[in-house]
Amino acid sequence: MSRRVRMAIVGCGAISHWHVDAMERSAVPIDVVAAVDPVAANADRIAARTSAVTYSSLDAALDARDIDGALIAVPHHLHEDTATRALGAGLHVLLEKPLAPTLDACDRILDAAAAAGTVFMVAENAQYWPEVRTARRLVAEGAIGDVVTARAATFFPALDEFYGGTRPWRFDRAAAGGGVAIDTGSHWLRPLRIWLGEVDEVVAALDRPDPRMEGESLCRALLRFASGTIASFDAMLAQGAIAPQPLFTITGSTGEITVEASGWVKLWDGRDWKGTKVGEPGGYLQSYEYELADFASAVLDGTEPAAPAAYALGELRIALAMYASAQSGRWEKVWA
Repeated sequence: MSRRVRMAIVGCGAISHWHVDAMERSAVPIDVVAAVDPVAANADRIAARTSAVTYSSLDAALDARDIDGALIAVPHHLHEDTATRALGAGLHVLLEKPLAPTLDACDRILDAAAAAGTVFMVAENAQYWPEVRTARRLVAEGAIGDVVTARAATFFPALDEFYGGTRPWRFDRAAAGGGVAIDTGSHWLRPLRIWLGEVDEVVAALDRPDPRMEGESLCRALLRFASGTIASFDAMLAQGAIAPQPLFTITGSTGEITVEASGWVKLWDGRDWKGTKVGEPGGYLQSYEYELADFASAVLDGTEPAAPAAYALGELRIALAMYASAQSGRWEKVWA
């Protein structure tokens, strides 16, 4: 293998461009050589930014190109078929979250990855989010004493690049597997798990303030962790302007940590009523650079990824437990 990863991007929608943006900003040793999408215009847009040749299917790309790995960024209900094809062809795979919309599909993908013996990562970029890592360090250092509770809040607009067009697949419950909890919510659930450990049970209420989305466009939930700590999770596809608010709040026995939308982490320990900025401003988008670097290192150097692929089962199980709770009106176990 060369000292660069020859990558196929399979699914050339909006999120694939965020990955290409990260490649352009950084020196990650990845070359995009194939752009695969049944919609030719989507593949053409990726090809225009990279050295890629366009293909209408993964099989066609495999027949024509020498490819080391694949970034799979297709709708959720296509994850299993696409990932198992790529793994079966001996490719290293970086699969967009969620792992799959059902636990059975996840098991089959993980089995295929084990049989392939290649690098398999789930592209949950929150694992690499600079502010999340800074907050993790502060918690570990005891900057706020013992953690008492936490909140994750993601209120975001329906961006045209993800929700535009006549019938975006994210509005389709069958294609997405649900709504905001299973999709964007995973980026807010992963940090809570990084800081607080595994979630034992959840209670949730769902609603559909955006009638275009068949799944929930509003989720409010409480999460009880195995440690006994309780945190809240709020997600909404907003239809209007949203006031600034922290993305995350971690409350301890002696202070608080907030992660601001501006990219700053603030420590509230009583020394400054405006909070103390910690480190340098990061940024959510920077996480894609670290994610791609981790994948390339695993492929080229055999390093262990920051999180094993099976770890992504946690966010899916939490979302599925939220859906069960909304139906039952009770606390539901996550790892039943």
